[in-house]
Amino acid sequence: MPHTLLSLNYDVLSSILALISTQDAAQLALASRAAYAVAYPRFISNVSLGGLYHKAGDSAVSQLKSFSNFVLAPAPCWHGAPSARLDGLRSLEIMRDAVRVRKGGMRVVDASAVALLSAVLQKAHDLQQLTLWGSDALFTAFPDFALGSSPSIHTLVLGGDIAPLPVLARAFPHVRNLEFVAGGGSCVPEWAFDAPDANSEALGPWRKNLERVDAGFPIIPLAVPVRRVDLRNPIVADEDSIWCAHTFLAQTRPVVLSAAVSVPSSAEHLGALLHATVPGIKYLELTGDRCEGLREGFDWMMRDVSQSLQHASNLCIHGITLTVTRATVSPFAPKYQEDAPVARVATPEKSVDLAVLARTVAESAPSLRFIAIDLSPAKGASSAERAWFRVHEPRVGSSRRVEKISEEEGQAIANKMRAFNRYD
Repeated sequence: MPHTLLSLNYDVLSSILALISTQDAAQLALASRAAYAVAYPRFISNVSLGGLYHKAGDSAVSQLKSFSNFVLAPAPCWHGAPSARLDGLRSLEIMRDAVRVRKGGMRVVDASAVALLSAVLQKAHDLQQLTLWGSDALFTAFPDFALGSSPSIHTLVLGGDIAPLPVLARAFPHVRNLEFVAGGGSCVPEWAFDAPDANSEALGPWRKNLERVDAGFPIIPLAVPVRRVDLRNPIVADEDSIWCAHTFLAQTRPVVLSAAVSVPSSAEHLGALLHATVPGIKYLELTGDRCEGLREGFDWMMRDVSQSLQHASNLCIHGITLTVTRATVSPFAPKYQEDAPVARVATPEKSVDLAVLARTVAESAPSLRFIAIDLSPAKGASSAERAWFRVHEPRVGSSRRVEKISEEEGQAIANKMRAFNRYD
């Protein structure tokens, strides 16, 4: 009997299919019914609808309606259960134009398309990640959008104009990871700086289910405990920025925090942020943003970070990762003509003693067991300016001891600490 691709063991075949593109998987599915059943989960697993602004007419809406009608229709008996067309859907992205039609020279939301999408979200029992661009317009056009959505949707990614949090919590009560598109993809909504809702049940099940928030800005109305918080945009050293970040962290009380602060930043500002997280925080990833050079980054960690850890009362942190980003000059910045060209030779800065820095940080927080330091992104630094350390308890009459460990071991410890309180 001749051997064919479909005669391979399913475990082997699934590994092969994972390496081919969705377009190739779709072509394979057209070969035969047997090939269709095998290849279908590959090209239906990750779907993005819309993004067709370059095409005339209502191509994106037609795409969404065709897709929705197809997956909602019962699958043929040779394919499997009636819901087999939806069973393979794992990730779904809805772009702005996927629900918009042109009327009177303007693009408006098609409520029928939103209702059809809502039906898909209710029946997609294997859907794990949903990305919505312009979610505010979806709920405005169809207030019952996504009510009764699949409990399998655990990751909600938001871009564009974002609907209010109580509306999102009502529609997606089982969400564990709430993400806002990086960069300028998500607009800071006006409600992001409002006081939390007086109704303690406004966010409903999110109080128990929400595990991680990844955002570029503080979200003050999010007054629920969150295990891990990632604040991507640097927290600048002004009273308003510090107050917003402090309020947000005090309400979410993260166990794991990843944040960036502008350099230089005072120990008082850093201390205010740390104070908002005690006593729950166990692992901190702190980035000094736009550091001028190796020496400035070293001094910031040695002075400001160490002092802020020292003065944070009731701090019970087990691990910390410190790094920096390099200061950059915009290509659009004005260039001034010099009277005479001056030859500039880039000279690397003198290396710094990372063990001394780690020991100083360890002395500032007695509960620390792990320290990672990365100064390699700084101007004038080399790839050697990064290290990982274990912190050992002091012997009688001696100070705390730090032991340098390998990168592999350090990364493993950091990954373990990022999972603090996930299963315990």
